[in-house]
Amino acid sequence: MLFGPECSGKSTLAAALVTRYDGVLATEYLRTYAQDIWDTQKRTVARQDIPHLLDGQFKAQQRALKQASSGHYPIFMDTNIEQLEVYFQYYFGANWGQIPQFMRPSKNQVIYLLTKPDIPWEADDLRDQPLARETLFSIFKTYLDQKKACYEVIEGSHQDRVIQACQFINKTWPNLHV
Repeated sequence: MLFGPECSGKSTLAAALVTRYDGVLATEYLRTYAQDIWDTQKRTVARQDIPHLLDGQFKAQQRALKQASSGHYPIFMDTNIEQLEVYFQYYFGANWGQIPQFMRPSKNQVIYLLTKPDIPWEADDLRDQPLARETLFSIFKTYLDQKKACYEVIEGSHQDRVIQACQFINKTWPNLHV
C-alpha cells in the first residue's frame, strides 16, 4: 500500500508494482470523487463528503480483494482507508469522525510504502499543499510509527522507487517474488 503525500494522482509506482507482481490495483476513490465534484460543482471535498469517501474507498478495496482472491494475486493500493483517516484529520481536525473497525485492514496483511516528497511537485486541480509536503510526510510517518506498521520509506526517481519497493516487498514476502 502506498502511503504519503506524493501517492495521489499520477502515481505510477502502484501501476509498476501491479505489473511486476501480476497483481490487482485497488483504485483511489478519493481522487476520482474529488475530481468529479471539482469538475461539476467547482468545490473541494468537504466534511459532508466523508461518509461517501469512506464507503467508496472501502468498496474499491473490496472489489480488488474479490478479484485478487480468484487467483491469489497481491493487491496494490495508491491509498486506503487509513490514509483517508490521516487526510481527514489534517483537513478537518481531530473531530472529523471515526473509521468503522470493519473497514480497517488486518495489520499483518499490509505493508506500506511511505513515499518521500523528494520529487517535483506538480500542480493539478486537486493538489493544494505544495509547501506542506514535508509536514504531511511527517504526519504519515508518525501515524505508521504509532500503529507499529510494517513500512519502508521510498525515495528518489521513479526507477529508484520501484527498485526500493521491490526489494522491500521481496524481503517482507519472499514467496511473492517473481
